[in-house]
Amino acid sequence: MWNSDTLEWIDIELTSFCNISCKGCFRVISKEADKILNKTYLDLNVIKEKFKKEMFPNIKIINFCGSVDEPTTHPQFFEIIKHFATWDCHINVATNGSLRTASWWTKLAEIMPESHVVTWGIDGSDETSELYRQGSNFKKVQQNFRAFIAAGGRAHWQFIVFEHNEHQLEIAKKMAVNEGFKEFKTIISHRKDIGGVKHKKLEVEESPTISCKYGNQKRIFVNHMGNVIPCCHLNSKMLEFSVNDKQKDRFEQILVENNYMSDINLKNVSLDDAIHGKVWTDIQKSWNSNNRIPRCESVCKQNMRDKFIKEKL
Repeated sequence: MWNSDTLEWIDIELTSFCNISCKGCFRVISKEADKILNKTYLDLNVIKEKFKKEMFPNIKIINFCGSVDEPTTHPQFFEIIKHFATWDCHINVATNGSLRTASWWTKLAEIMPESHVVTWGIDGSDETSELYRQGSNFKKVQQNFRAFIAAGGRAHWQFIVFEHNEHQLEIAKKMAVNEGFKEFKTIISHRKDIGGVKHKKLEVEESPTISCKYGNQKRIFVNHMGNVIPCCHLNSKMLEFSVNDKQKDRFEQILVENNYMSDINLKNVSLDDAIHGKVWTDIQKSWNSNNRIPRCESVCKQNMRDKFIKEKL
């Protein structure tokens, strides 16, 4: 299903740092998250050694989007962008937008190739966005995206739909047009309701089989520790295991059985070796067993329509 020759999409979680606390995020719902978060960056030398263009002949997307990180916290972020900017592929940076200065965002626009994108997570047309993205500052975000767009940066607006903000959806779309965004994307999140925030729900029809979304997209996920895993959905489970070391389900059993740090960590193996290692093999075997990984079932056992809608502006 996966190998470096056919891989088209890589998600990279650059850091364990984030300046905000989104409700439903692992850093908020885990009482032990502080044991491992806000401590680690994916080393620039590891990135340069393990991610070389010639290793991925069919790569189309490099996506800086983790499950617990804000990519712009990486102290060598510009160097990382420059490393991938020479590749013949699309770069996307997913950000909450409330970090750094306007001049920093101006510089990013100047070093990013024109067709590459920064996706701004803004879940409202005003401070309503801060209800989910706690610690964010709407006015600061607005200042930053205006500087980025004015400097020639290509920006997309991502709007997670909740019960508390859906009345602002059309207003936000108009704002996006007026501000110079090129695309507007609405998202329905997998995260649980927490702290008074209620996600919009979709009706789904379950299938008896697991069809891996990331596998079908020829896509993989690399977390801030350098672990190569099939998807972002398993990353939260891996982080949970990292702080409590408890074997709660088949996924944790697979990690323990195979000494996962030796099998999938980029400090010890190549990305291709990780994909073909025992951890990945056992994950795929579990899909057709009587002991499936619960997270795989909850996310990829369903015939679901797309959980996002993209609109060109």
